[in-house]
Amino acid sequence: MTDAAKHRPSLKQAVTWHREGQHEKAANAYRALLRATPDNALLWTNLGAALRSMGQLETAMICHRRALHHGPGNITAIANLGNALRENGRYAEAQTIALIERAGQAIGPPGTVARDLQGMEHWRASLAAFDRAMAETPDDPDLPILRATSHFMTGAFDKGLKDYRQRFRYSPRSKPTRTSPRWTGGQATGRRLLILCEQGLGDLVLVSRFMPALRSHWKEIWLTSRRPTRRLFGDVPYIDRVFDKNDPPEEGLEDAHIPAMDLMGIFGLTPETCPPPARLSIPQDAQARAARLTAPYRSMVKVGICWAGSPSFVQARRKATDLKHFLDLAKVPGVQLFGMCKGEREADIAALGAEGLILNTAATDRDLADAAALCAQMDLVITVDTALAHVAGSLGVPVWVVLARPGFWYWGPYGEATYWYKSMRLIRQSTAGDWSGPFATIRADLEAMVL
Repeated sequence: MTDAAKHRPSLKQAVTWHREGQHEKAANAYRALLRATPDNALLWTNLGAALRSMGQLETAMICHRRALHHGPGNITAIANLGNALRENGRYAEAQTIALIERAGQAIGPPGTVARDLQGMEHWRASLAAFDRAMAETPDDPDLPILRATSHFMTGAFDKGLKDYRQRFRYSPRSKPTRTSPRWTGGQATGRRLLILCEQGLGDLVLVSRFMPALRSHWKEIWLTSRRPTRRLFGDVPYIDRVFDKNDPPEEGLEDAHIPAMDLMGIFGLTPETCPPPARLSIPQDAQARAARLTAPYRSMVKVGICWAGSPSFVQARRKATDLKHFLDLAKVPGVQLFGMCKGEREADIAALGAEGLILNTAATDRDLADAAALCAQMDLVITVDTALAHVAGSLGVPVWVVLARPGFWYWGPYGEATYWYKSMRLIRQSTAGDWSGPFATIRADLEAMVL
């Protein structure tokens, strides 16, 4: 046995790392094993699955196709390739893969067909497919939350909200575990209600508009929040106390609790009845910082930009774009760009050598309260679908949101206007994955605004 073989991990070790979420370690192990057996279809598709989890979709799809070359008809490889295609927005190709998965049967697996129809924005057709899928596999936790999207997109908000209430089947680890009863509307069951934050940072900002109405039901309102949004609710009249999500109040101190996204159902969300955004708190120190950062550029048109959200969310990777598209806006005379992308994608500014053209304000942001203060100083914010869009919209700042296709259900199936925020403009891809059209529109309209 060679030294390389002695140190090569076993397939069992690689799969264990994969299941534990150690995707990079698993990928390296699969590569090592493939050096000995390069025609192993299972290893190729496992490597593709690990790469997909790491966000390396193009490479993942090549690996799955390599698996199918070595193992034609391999069901696991076919299914994995279909999943990677969907995540890449290539739903028509994924639907073809789904038919192959069922040996060319006309309908394919109902759940897969429903997902693909939805991805191709055939919202009404997908509803019938989801109904069939839920009848065939009623225990599939993904189906209710996915069907909710199609209901919302077709205007059936009451049905969408009913399905949406089952969202914790899809993500059981995020389900609240408080001992107090879950409030479902109607008369208060005591004095104090605890609102539990859930999902992304932008979601809490979005549904905060329903919180002032709770005063007509409850005497005291408490809220848990993730750290980046805590200060946004620290001094608002509709919240009495804010707790860190990881350090909530002791059990028994509230009379009832409610997951934050339930507020949409309690107050009967429709585009016609959606209340305006609630006030957010912007602390004085955040305002002073924003004023200092923007003071040298007071004679210029100040444009905040954000090209990516949190990489930990799978959908955030699809919504994100390359900074190079925004860099083109620096060519417009009289415009100063402010980089408001927080996290690892901040490094894109330096990687493009764009310091100066883009002032990286996110590097010194402590949280979204700092970002909100900066938004208030901007003449315009241009962002992909991120929490920053919700903050800017809540403040009434002009904000252009660049949407990947298909967009999230919040934004509806078409149009530039949204009932959520009056100051927001939606700029949509015409073709999934193609950002050239939206940014051509942005460049032309920014020039028209400035010149």
